[in-house]
Amino acid sequence: YPDTLPAAVSKDYMDFQGKEKDRKYFKENMETYLSQFPKGAAPIDPQQLDQYFSMEQYVIWKAKFQNQTTAVITGDDNANDQFSPAELVKNMVLSPQTQPDHYNITSDFNFNVLQDVDTTTSPAGPIIGAIIAVTPQLKAASEALAKAKTLREKAEALQFLTESQKNAYAAASSVANMAKLAGKPITVIGGSLPGFDTVEPNEDQVKQALSAMDIQDDGTSHLNYYIQVYKAADYPVYADYAIHRASEELAGPRQIIVTK
Repeated sequence: YPDTLPAAVSKDYMDFQGKEKDRKYFKENMETYLSQFPKGAAPIDPQQLDQYFSMEQYVIWKAKFQNQTTAVITGDDNANDQFSPAELVKNMVLSPQTQPDHYNITSDFNFNVLQDVDTTTSPAGPIIGAIIAVTPQLKAASEALAKAKTLREKAEALQFLTESQKNAYAAASSVANMAKLAGKPITVIGGSLPGFDTVEPNEDQVKQALSAMDIQDDGTSHLNYYIQVYKAADYPVYADYAIHRASEELAGPRQIIVTK
């Protein structure tokens, strides 16, 4: 988006398409609307970009996003209200920056193109079975396809499924097929699906499953998962959001911590 535009949006956004009586309010409302978007940027010479914007410059440029995000979230006064990635690139092309010795650009969740990431993956054990949890999307898709008898009817049923229903059915089918290839049982919990056996986990089984998330004294656990921390002291709404995330269906293995 060029800097000749009032904001980094398509020109179509600035075309008045309302009624003539509303035209006089259009500009005032548009200025308020565009104020939420970043400004446009001056064009960059492609040859200069290829010549001077090296991978080292890219790493330094990428780290600026992390610093800006942290400053905005924490309310730091150093947050740049006019943070413009394109302007940063242009300035770094004209005057390449150097990386100070104390500059930390590496973390477990920050990919660095200059450094190889040494990740160790433990070999998985043999497949002993599959457990499929029923969701409303999966149930609707399975029942629709179960009613179809011919290949044509199944294809037609798939056409009328929503994307979330298709994704749920594809994921469950993949898990079920892996178990079938290994000759292992497939169990359904949390509801019923056509063609599969359903069981209701008891309290002891639930406790055993959750015990895989227990953190040992050395900081390890049997199951790798995320610990999500919501700092409600900074943003009180985070407390309600944490409850919302914890109540999601199939939220995945994680522990949620809310600090106040």
